[in-house]
Amino acid sequence: MRIGIFFGGPSRERELSFSGGRAVYDNLDRGLFEPVPIFVDSLCHFILLDWQNLYQHSIRDFYPAAEYLPPSPHGFKVYLESLGELPPAEMEAIMRKAGRPISREELPQLIDMAFLALHGYYGEDGAIQQELDNLGIPYTGSGTKASKTGIDRSIQKDLMSVLGFPSTKSYTLTREEWLDARAGDIYQEAIAQVGFPMAVQPARQGASIGLTVVEERSGLEGFELAVNRAFFREILPAVEWKDRNEYERIEYLELLADIWDGLGFPIDATFQGQTQTVYHPEALLALLDSHATSAGEGDVFFLESLRREEKIVLEAPVRGKAFSCIVLRRENGEALALPPTELTKASGILDNRARYLPGLAHQQIPIALPTEQINVIRAACERLFDEMGLQAYARIDGTFSADGQAYLNGPKTTAFLFSSSFFYQQAAAIGLNSTQLLTYIIRISLQERLAVSPGQERYQELLEQLNRQIQETRQRAADKKRIGLIFGGSTPERHLSVESGRNIFEKLAGSESYDPIPLFLSGQAGAYRLHQIPVGLLLRNNADEIRSSIDNPGAHRALTEIRAQGEDITAYYGPAFPIFEPVAIPFEELPQMVDGIFLALLGAPGNGGIQEQLDALGLPYNGPTAQGARLLSNKYQALQTLKRNGVTVANQVLLHKRDYEAGAEAFFRRVETQLDYPIVGKPAEGGASSAVKVLRSRKELEAYTRLAFRPIQEEGMEARRIMRLKSKEEFPPQEDILFESLITAGGASVFLECTAGLLAHNQPDGSLHYDIFAPTENVSSGHFLSPEEQFLARSNAPVRAARFSRQQEEQQAILGRVKKRMEQAARILNVRGCATIDAFVRVFEDRSIQLIPIEINGLPDLSGASSLFPQAAGQGLRPYELIGDILASALQPEEVTAAVSESEPAAVPETPAFTMPLARAEGGQRRQEPIIQYRTNTNMEETSPGRDGGFRPQPFGAYFAGKVREIAWEAWLFLKSPIFLRNFGGLAGAILLLFMLVTGFMRLYTRHGESLQVPNYVGMDLEDALRKARKQDFKIVVIDSFFDSNQEPNAIYQQDPKPLQRAKEGRTIYVSKYRVTPDSIILPTLISAGYNYDQYSIKLKRLDIMPVIKERVFDNKQEENSILYFFHHGRKITDEMLRHGVKVPKGSTLEFVITERITSDVPIPDLICKRYDAAAFLISGSNLVIGNIYGDVADRESAYVYRQEPEYVPGQMIPQGQQVNLYLTASKPSGCPEEEDTGLLDDGGGGGQDEDFDSNN
Repeated sequence: MRIGIFFGGPSRERELSFSGGRAVYDNLDRGLFEPVPIFVDSLCHFILLDWQNLYQHSIRDFYPAAEYLPPSPHGFKVYLESLGELPPAEMEAIMRKAGRPISREELPQLIDMAFLALHGYYGEDGAIQQELDNLGIPYTGSGTKASKTGIDRSIQKDLMSVLGFPSTKSYTLTREEWLDARAGDIYQEAIAQVGFPMAVQPARQGASIGLTVVEERSGLEGFELAVNRAFFREILPAVEWKDRNEYERIEYLELLADIWDGLGFPIDATFQGQTQTVYHPEALLALLDSHATSAGEGDVFFLESLRREEKIVLEAPVRGKAFSCIVLRRENGEALALPPTELTKASGILDNRARYLPGLAHQQIPIALPTEQINVIRAACERLFDEMGLQAYARIDGTFSADGQAYLNGPKTTAFLFSSSFFYQQAAAIGLNSTQLLTYIIRISLQERLAVSPGQERYQELLEQLNRQIQETRQRAADKKRIGLIFGGSTPERHLSVESGRNIFEKLAGSESYDPIPLFLSGQAGAYRLHQIPVGLLLRNNADEIRSSIDNPGAHRALTEIRAQGEDITAYYGPAFPIFEPVAIPFEELPQMVDGIFLALLGAPGNGGIQEQLDALGLPYNGPTAQGARLLSNKYQALQTLKRNGVTVANQVLLHKRDYEAGAEAFFRRVETQLDYPIVGKPAEGGASSAVKVLRSRKELEAYTRLAFRPIQEEGMEARRIMRLKSKEEFPPQEDILFESLITAGGASVFLECTAGLLAHNQPDGSLHYDIFAPTENVSSGHFLSPEEQFLARSNAPVRAARFSRQQEEQQAILGRVKKRMEQAARILNVRGCATIDAFVRVFEDRSIQLIPIEINGLPDLSGASSLFPQAAGQGLRPYELIGDILASALQPEEVTAAVSESEPAAVPETPAFTMPLARAEGGQRRQEPIIQYRTNTNMEETSPGRDGGFRPQPFGAYFAGKVREIAWEAWLFLKSPIFLRNFGGLAGAILLLFMLVTGFMRLYTRHGESLQVPNYVGMDLEDALRKARKQDFKIVVIDSFFDSNQEPNAIYQQDPKPLQRAKEGRTIYVSKYRVTPDSIILPTLISAGYNYDQYSIKLKRLDIMPVIKERVFDNKQEENSILYFFHHGRKITDEMLRHGVKVPKGSTLEFVITERITSDVPIPDLICKRYDAAAFLISGSNLVIGNIYGDVADRESAYVYRQEPEYVPGQMIPQGQQVNLYLTASKPSGCPEEEDTGLLDDGGGGGQDEDFDSNN
C-alpha cells in the first residue's frame, strides 16, 4: 500500500512536522507499506520530495536552495515566504530543486492513503482533510468537522463547558477589540473575568506557542506585552533600538525571525503611521536603522506578523500536575486512553521546547498518581474523544488539580510523531513499538473513514488488502533473523549509545528481514551485565533512567490494567511474546536467543572485551574484531600505527599516572619540552570528545592533570573551575593522558575539520572494498566538538558538506584525493564494517593536500543526529539500507572465509606491507585480525591498493596452514637448541638470586604489624596540620585548592587516606584546602538578566558575589526592581562599564540602586484650566506619568489645559504610574476662574509668605 506522508506545512510547528514526517518514513513497516514523502511548503504547494532531503537537519537547510536565497551579510536563515512574491517560473524552479512539484489532482495516482503529520494551520484545521475527502483519498486521524473544532481553543472552551467538563474562568479577546479599545480597559475587564494569574495564548496555535502567564506584579505593562505576544505583535521604541549595539540588534532580529518564539517573517512594520511589509530580516534591519536616526523620543515601531492571530484566549491556569494522554479508537468502536505522561520542568512555564525537545522536561509514564486518579484522567480523555467526534487517535493535554479533577485543554488531532514523542512512549507502555503503532493507526483510520463514507468501495478494498497483508506478515515473523542490539555502558558516551540503539531499533523494526531485541549493557569491564528491556525503556531520555528502572523494577498497577484493556491491540499488532520488565540475560544464553549482534556501543565498552566474549560464543557482530577494536580505541596506538606507515599525525606524548606520582614538576616539564602551547589533552581511550580540552598555559595543564589523575571519590572542584567545565559535564578519572600538539592551518589556504563515514565490503577473494562517503565539516563552538555538538540535533546546526574549493571541478578533484587518503588510513588499520574517520584537512595554494587523522571510530555514532546518515544519503543509501548493509556485512564473514579457503592462494609479495591472518577464538568462528608488520621507508601517500607492496590482503587457506607448521617447527628447533638452554638456565639462576636478595632486604626493612592511625585533618588549618603530621612522621601534600568566601582560608576540606585508616609511618597524606586569595571574576552584563535585580542576584550568587540593596529610587517608567547602577567599595559601576568588562574578587559585596514602583491608587487631579507647568507639577506629585500631549502651541510652558484623559471625577482613584494625556491651548479656556497666585510656579511672581517658604527650602 502506498502511504503518502504529508509533512512540513505553513504553521509555526512546521519543523516538528518535518521531524515527525521523517520518523514516520523511517518507521513504517516496509513489508506492508511503501512510503511516499510529500512535503507541503509554507505556501501549501505539494512536492514529491527527493528522499535525501528528509535527512537534512531543518527545512531551511534545503528549501529554498541556497542559490535562490537573497544575500544575507549577517547569515539570517529564512523560509520560502521571506522571498516575497515570486514569478511562477522561479517558484517552479525552487520546488524542482527539492523534488517534483505535484498537483492535487495527481494524488490519487501516486498514493493509496495519506498519513497526516501536519500541524496547526492547513494540518489540523480541516482544510487538507476536506481536500482529501473531495479526492476520495483516505487519511489518518480525525475528519474535517472534528478538526475544525479541535484547532480552536475558544470554541473548545465553550463546548467543554456545555458538556460539563471542569473548566476555569476564561475570556476571549479579538484583535479588533484590542486595537480599538484602550489597553487599560481591557486589562480591567480581564482582571474582572479571569483574575491573577492569567494565561494569555492564541486561540489557534499549538499548546504553548505565544503563551505567557501574567502575574499581578506584572501590571498593565506586562499584560500588554503578553497580549501583543499572543497576537504576534511587537512594539519597539525607537530609542531602545538606538541604544542597542550591532550584536544586540542582530540577536533581536534572529529571535524575531524564530517562528516558534518570535513573530516570523514577513512582517508589517509601521512607523509614524506608515506601514510597510518586510519579507527578510536584512530588510527590517535596514528599515529600523534608517528610521531610528530621524526618530523622535516618543516614536515607536509597530511590528506584526502577516500570519497574525485574530483572537486569543485568556484563562486562569490550573495548579497541579500537567499531563498528556494519547487516546486510540479500538476496532470495536470504543475509546482507549493510554497511560498519561506527566510533564515537569524545574522552572518556568511548560513551553513547547520543554514539551517536545528531549531532556528539557522530566517525563514520567504513567503520571505519579494513584491508579484511581489516573483512571479519572483517562475517563475524562475518553469521554472528550467521544463527545467531540474524534477519530482514530488524538492527543489530549491537561492538568490534574489538587482537588482531584482533570482539567482538559482540548484535543490535538495530529500527535507529534518524532521518535521521542509521547505518542510512541505511551504505546510502548502497552507493548507496541513505533512500527506496530503506525500500522495500527493506518488500519484504524481506514476503518474510521469507511464508517463515515460506507459507499467508498475503494476504502473497503484497501482495508481488506491491509488485513490480508498483516496476516501474512505475522506468519512470516518467525523467518526473520533475531538481532541482539547491545547499547549503553557506563562511560560518558552511554547516553549517545542509547540514542544510537534507539535509532537502530526503529530502522530494524520496520525491516522485512530482522527482528531486533534491545539489550542494555551496564556494569564495568570484566563484570558487564546484559538486560533485555521492554521497548518503553528504550524510549527513555538517557542511559541512567534505563539503569535506574533495571535496578528498581516494578510496574504501576495502572499499567497492568491498561495493558489488559489494550490486549486485543497488542496481541494482533504487537510482538508474539511482549515483555514489560527488564530481564537479565547471561552472555552464555545469547546464542540460543539471537542469530547475530549489532553493537551500538560507544567508547570503552566497545574496545575489545565484548567482542572477545561474542567470539567465544561464535556470534557474528558488526564492527572491528576484538584486536582491531583495541587498536582503534587506543588513540595513541592507532595514530602511531598510521605514523609508522607514512601518514601525518599530531605530535603525541602518552604519560601515565605513575609518571605524575613520581614527580609532578618533572611530569609537566616533560610535556612542555616536547609540545608547545596550546596543547590538546585527552584520554588515551574513549570517544565523543569526552574530556578533550585545549590547554593554553601551565595552570590549565596542571588543572587538567589533577582532574584526570584525581582519586575516584574526589570532585576536583578547583580544577573543574579552571577548566571551565559545565556543572554536569562528566570528566572521569584516567590512568593515562594523551597530550597532542594542537593542529592549526600551517600555512594552508583552506583548513577544516571533517568527518567521513565508510563502509567496508567483504569481497569473494577475501579482500576489502571501501566506500568512503563524502566528508562533512565539523563546526563547533570551541576547538573540538562536544559530545552534544557531535551527536545531538540542535538549532542552527545543519550537516554541511566539507568545502575545499568554491570551484566545482577543483572541489571534486580535492575531494577525490581526500577520500583516497582516508581509504589508505582505513586499510592500514584494517577497518571493517561501518566506521567514521575524523581528520583535519589542509589545502595549500598549489592545491596539494595534507590529511591529518584525529580518530577512527570502528563503532560510530548511529543516532538520528549522526552525520553518517546524510553522508550515506549522498551515496544513495537510506538509513535503514545503511543499517541493513552493516548487518549484512557482519553476518557474512563465515561464508566469505569459506570461499577464500577453497580458492587458490594468491601470489604473496616478497616484502608485504601487512599480513592479516585469520585468528580463531576458542570455540568461535574465524575473523581477520590486523596483525601489522611495518616495512621501513614506506610512503603511504605513494602506495595504492592496486600496486605491489600496497594494501592487498594476503590469501589464507593452505598458505595459512603451511605457515603455522613452519613456525611451529622453527620454534621447536629453537627451544631445544643449546644456546637457548644455556641462556634459559642463566636467566633462571639470576631470577632466583634476585628473589633471595629482595626477600632478605624486605625482612630487614619492613616492620610487620606496625602501622599508625591516620589523624583527621579535615577542618584544621594547613599549618597546624603540617605540625601535627611532622610529629607523627606523616607527610602532607596539597593537591587541590579553591576559594570559598563562606569557609576559613587554608582550612583542609578533604584528605586521602581517609581519617582513622591505618597507614605506615612516613606515608604521604594528600589534602585539598580552601584558598586564601579569592579569584577575580568578570561580572555579567545587566542585559543578560534583563536589568532585573532578582535575576541578576541569582547570577551573582552563583559566582560567590553577595548583592545588597543600597537604595530604592521611585521610577514609574521602568519595571519594579530594575537596576540603575551599583557600587563596589565606593566605585560606581554602570551597564556601559560592564559591557567593557569589570572584574571583582570572589566574595565581594555589591551595593545596588534599584527602581521602585508604588502600586497604590491615587485620586485623579483636576487639571482643566491649569497652565501646563502647574499640571505637570500636579501629575508628578501624584506619582502619575505625563502621557501624550496634543495641541499646536508655540510656548508649551505657558499653555493651558482644556482637556485631560482620564477625565477628572471627584473621588475617583487610578493606579499610581498611569499615564495622563493632556490637550493644550495657547489662550485660557472660557469659563476658567481668574488665577489668584502663581508664585510657586512663576519665577517673577510671589508674595512674602511664598518667598519665606522658598527661602526655607
